[in-house]
Amino acid sequence: MSGSVVVTGSGRGIGRAIAERLAADGWIVVGVELDPAVDPGACADVVTGDTAEYATHAEAARRAQHLAPLGGWVNNAGITGLTPLHALDQDAVRAVVEINGLGYLWGCAAAVEAFTAQGGPGAVVNISSIHGRASYPGHAAYEFTKGGVDALTRSVAVTYGPAGIRANAVAPGGVRTPHLEAHIAASADPESTERELAEGPPLGRIAEPHEVAAVVAFLLSADAAYVSGQSIAVDGAWTAAFGDPVRRRG
Repeated sequence: MSGSVVVTGSGRGIGRAIAERLAADGWIVVGVELDPAVDPGACADVVTGDTAEYATHAEAARRAQHLAPLGGWVNNAGITGLTPLHALDQDAVRAVVEINGLGYLWGCAAAVEAFTAQGGPGAVVNISSIHGRASYPGHAAYEFTKGGVDALTRSVAVTYGPAGIRANAVAPGGVRTPHLEAHIAASADPESTERELAEGPPLGRIAEPHEVAAVVAFLLSADAAYVSGQSIAVDGAWTAAFGDPVRRRG
């Protein structure tokens, strides 16, 4: 695969794995990171900025096109946190909505503007979550945004499909990232928390970042030329199951 691709949140976890996989596949990767101290890794260039601001995405598109025609865009940067509706922290909600919601909207807008200006095709992959299709207590704002990401993905696919632009989402379950490791370590019972995350999916384990990156790489590739408007769960069948995981294994 040739051309440039933008990956937001490229410095850690899933975003870093995506950047590394796409670079290995021959893409010229332009990353986006809030922290200027983050190691650029496999990225040919990195834009330092807040993805909640449209200007950050516009600059990423400009730099990517300077290196090679833009062929792909991955919206990955996001945050999570508990937002119980009976005791909302308004600042926390705004942060989640601005980064996970507006950030993805701005990214899609910058991507399709660049693709259409080039007069060529392109592909967008949005990192959604199983929280976009199933709920866990206390995650109202996060789930609000991830459901919106799936809807935004469909909108891009339908509106810009005639221009040869595809859009898909990838919805991971638990993935072993630094963020997840910190969440486990900070919990009241780390061993129980890790066991819950591993036993929830029928496959019986937590995913690795490279497994999500592989699906993203496929969706950006020519092998997925007729795949568009989809949200693909990478969750070990977690959202396909119901009932107690221990009983399922019985």
